[in-house]
Amino acid sequence: MARVVIADAGPLIAFAGIDRLFILRALFSRICITASVRDECLVAEGVDAQRIAASIRDGWLAVEAGSGESVPLTPSLGLGESDSIRLALEDREHSLLILDDRLARRYALRKGLNIVGSVRLLDLAERRGLIQSAEASIQQMSDVGYRVSIGLLEQVRTSPCGFH
Repeated sequence: MARVVIADAGPLIAFAGIDRLFILRALFSRICITASVRDECLVAEGVDAQRIAASIRDGWLAVEAGSGESVPLTPSLGLGESDSIRLALEDREHSLLILDDRLARRYALRKGLNIVGSVRLLDLAERRGLIQSAEASIQQMSDVGYRVSIGLLEQVRTSPCGFH
């Protein structure tokens, strides 16, 4: 069971963009983010940034202090992804990383981290009755420019219920 849930910026921005941050709060009650993820989420003015800022103020989205130098782990990973992975590595067995970027997911899996993506979370939210349709939410994410496909939902629904 995950004791610490850590989110990367992409999923937060996507859920905020379609006004579905309540799903993350309902599923996990508390999510940690790094300062670099916070900065990435709040850099552009918009309703998604306002929703994320409100979640930070409410306290369920908690900014964790970094434990060292904040630099990308590899040239293909962003600063937020790298810092999120570092934070998850501090307690590898008991952390769950919400992450969508393909290269970041591969890196995290190679490091033995538990990960979950936005599509699986939307499927879980539908199954728990938090939303009526995961498909509709995925389409909304796609409509606001987040790179996610409904085809991935079918893969999620036919794969084992693990969090990778």
